[in-house]
Amino acid sequence: MKLMKKNQLLITTLIASMTLSQTAIAQSYNPDPGGEDTSLLSFPPVPPLAKNETDVGEAISPMKKGQTAPFTGLLLSPAAVASIIADIQSRDEEIQIEIQRVVEEAEIQHSYEMTVERIRNESDNKLSLNRIQEQRKEIDRLDAALKKEKEDRPNPIVWAAVGVGAGVLVSTLTAAAVVYAVKQ
Repeated sequence: MKLMKKNQLLITTLIASMTLSQTAIAQSYNPDPGGEDTSLLSFPPVPPLAKNETDVGEAISPMKKGQTAPFTGLLLSPAAVASIIADIQSRDEEIQIEIQRVVEEAEIQHSYEMTVERIRNESDNKLSLNRIQEQRKEIDRLDAALKKEKEDRPNPIVWAAVGVGAGVLVSTLTAAAVVYAVKQ
């Protein structure tokens, strides 16, 4: 609310000052007393108050030509005020443009990072699938080799029967040879 009243007062003062020509008693001052950064709004520094002068705080005082300035400060012509207002408005636009630029850059960076992550994910997925396929092929190969080994392995029952039969045969022949040798 206080800001709105100040804006209304400023607008009224600007309109009044633009319709009236203005002059003031010139005071000497150093336009750049300490190397201050004046790149935003280029106001010259306010001269220091005289010893007997009281500080009026924030004040706007319309003036007429030939009138003495009621307090130490800066006198702005209507063109200077218009320039300041235009500069302030353009700063708002510049800020919005900069915000939009930063947001767009962030969106582009985010999109780039998401694309990189998606490509990396797809690549990792393909590598994993290829590894799984190779491992399945190896399992199939080993299963086939195991099956072939099982098929090529002799039947233990047959070999046990052959062994028992051979044992019986050898024992019988040995017994027959012993009996034959004893008889002779």
